[in-house]
Amino acid sequence: MHKIFVFIKREYRETVLKKSFIILTILTPILMISFTVVPALLLEMESSQPTVINVYDPSNTVAASLPRMLDDTLKTGQPRYIFNIISSAKAGNNLIPAQKDLVTREVIDGFLYVPPTVMDSNVVRYYTRNAGDFDVSIGLKKTVAAIITEKRLLSSGLQPEKIKKLTHTIDLQTIKINKSGKESESDFESEYFSIFVFVMILYMTLIMYGTGIMRSIVQEKSNKVVEVILASARPVQLMTGKILGQGLVGLTQYILWATVGIAIRFAGAQITAFDTNVLHFSTATMIWFVIYYVLGYFLFSALYAIVGVASTTDQEAQQASMPITLLLIVPILVLTMLVKNPDSPLIITLSYIPFFSPIIMFARISIGDVPFWDIAASIALLITTIIVLINITAKIFRVGILMTGKRATLPEILRWLRS
Repeated sequence: MHKIFVFIKREYRETVLKKSFIILTILTPILMISFTVVPALLLEMESSQPTVINVYDPSNTVAASLPRMLDDTLKTGQPRYIFNIISSAKAGNNLIPAQKDLVTREVIDGFLYVPPTVMDSNVVRYYTRNAGDFDVSIGLKKTVAAIITEKRLLSSGLQPEKIKKLTHTIDLQTIKINKSGKESESDFESEYFSIFVFVMILYMTLIMYGTGIMRSIVQEKSNKVVEVILASARPVQLMTGKILGQGLVGLTQYILWATVGIAIRFAGAQITAFDTNVLHFSTATMIWFVIYYVLGYFLFSALYAIVGVASTTDQEAQQASMPITLLLIVPILVLTMLVKNPDSPLIITLSYIPFFSPIIMFARISIGDVPFWDIAASIALLITTIIVLINITAKIFRVGILMTGKRATLPEILRWLRS
């Protein structure tokens, strides 16, 4: 047992002191903060100057109503928009080119031209230097459309306010009811996004730490370090130390990332531009996440260890590990179906298969009520498969760890198991 702890310590220390580990561990929280805090800071840094727009509306269809309907203010208290209405009396033949020139020379921010035929043509032109300023363009579009629609209703003898009230859209609130009768407001977007975040973390980390074990084994085989190590320890002790060491590395990163995530989660929308209410997860969800990560890690690390033992170079190992990666892709492919119908026969069946259950059963638990016996059965199957796989891996590891020269074939691996 002492030697296993030595290997765990060695594997853990070598990994956490790598530049790649340090960069990834630091970079991930920075990205998390960037996607939430930076947009808010950019909004704070938004220009404090009003948007000056010249308006030429010879038929006076919308010009008079624009200042009333677009009356937003800046933080300084100034109007968000300043509309300069150009009267028809002052308009000449060269008006539109002259206004375009003012926009080009940055004298004004935009020029809105409302043709006299707008009621029939439904076309209004807005000239600006920055077509990507969607706040202004969308605001103008909606406002002009609303004004014209109101005028059309009035001209037809209908009352715009009454029409608006009669055609008001309905807000459909989706109330989720669990088997105990507890209600909670939810929708597809929040359910899918919350599950997607956790599933992608599981998917990426299972691959990352599994391939970490695989590369570590290949590297030690290639530089002959393993021969020195095995002079004083058994292969099974080395394999156990590697798997547990990398597992602790993963938990270390999870703890660090979770700390940052919780801080962002409870910071709220007052600090960040990100709607933290989109993420719905409980303490129970986090517990199940850790349980299925640990079980999934042991399962796939054993598979990746077999590939590492059977390979002699990183390139060979990458090619040979493709089937294992495909096993992790399957849950991603059925994720949308899982969120829409977590109790479908296909999803339930996949959640029992040990190679898929770490992700699919966890997702089922996060979405709705899963019978305790279903969870217990999936965990029992997972543990049984892990025990069998680790025994198989130990046998292959004992024989193949010293094999060099070429990648082992499947018949050779089967011979190692029988030996």
